[in-house]
Amino acid sequence: MDSFFKEINKYVVSIFLFFSGLSFLLKYLSGDELESQPTAMLLASLALIAVAILAMPAVLARMSNAHYRILLVVGSVSALWLGYEVFYSVDEEIEFRELKARVDSETVQALKDIRDAQDAYHDVNGMYCSNFDSLQAFLYQEVIPVSFNMGSFNDTLPEEQSRDMGLVLTREELAPKAEELGMTEDAFLDLISADSTTYKVRDVIYTSFFAENFAPEVRAAKRLPRVSVDSLWFNPLTGERFLLETDSVDSGGLMQSTVLVKDPTPFGREKVKKDTLRFGSLTEAHTDGNWRN
Repeated sequence: MDSFFKEINKYVVSIFLFFSGLSFLLKYLSGDELESQPTAMLLASLALIAVAILAMPAVLARMSNAHYRILLVVGSVSALWLGYEVFYSVDEEIEFRELKARVDSETVQALKDIRDAQDAYHDVNGMYCSNFDSLQAFLYQEVIPVSFNMGSFNDTLPEEQSRDMGLVLTREELAPKAEELGMTEDAFLDLISADSTTYKVRDVIYTSFFAENFAPEVRAAKRLPRVSVDSLWFNPLTGERFLLETDSVDSGGLMQSTVLVKDPTPFGREKVKKDTLRFGSLTEAHTDGNWRN
């Protein structure tokens, strides 16, 4: 029995290397068209199996000094080559991940901006826009209502009483009232803003979605990148136009508009399954995005 274990111990290294190489080989062969493994895995598995065979005592016993020298040269060259491949693959992977993070970030930001525009279009028109050309034209239409309030009410002179007394003005009424009071419009606005007069301003003005959300000064204040409207509808890397679909679903007896926008060319390696960035759904009434941040 002791002799048996001693004999087996001679092959422990070979057995370990062989099964390690075999496991890597099986992993490589198990990859499909969407989740294929890198070629380096195949080379590593074959190398481990080859070393396992060469490390067997029966093989080593048959080798001459010349064979040892040849194996030493081949092993040294192979080690240098594999070292270079490892360094190159690691460096390439770092660059790939940095590029992917940048492209995904720009793509997600574009999808968020498109979603905001679609939400605004839906608020105004009661449905989502079915094409990007019409959505781009909508960005500049002054149809977005914005409340314009200046001056505050108090218990002594509440809003209803102020309106009955004619103290609540619209923006169009500011200039005539200022002239009537013998002051400039700017001076009159300063008094209202400081609550130094009983007059108040309550009005609704209309502006464009671009002015409220995409103007350079607005984006800078929000610490967001500038928007190029002409290129907003395209993948930032490939230039392919985002895919846009609209439909409607019955939700509690009420038909609701739905929208789905997705990236036509998701970033990633060839033959590796990629995550398609998108927001919305055609079967559910929501505009949630599938990104993490």
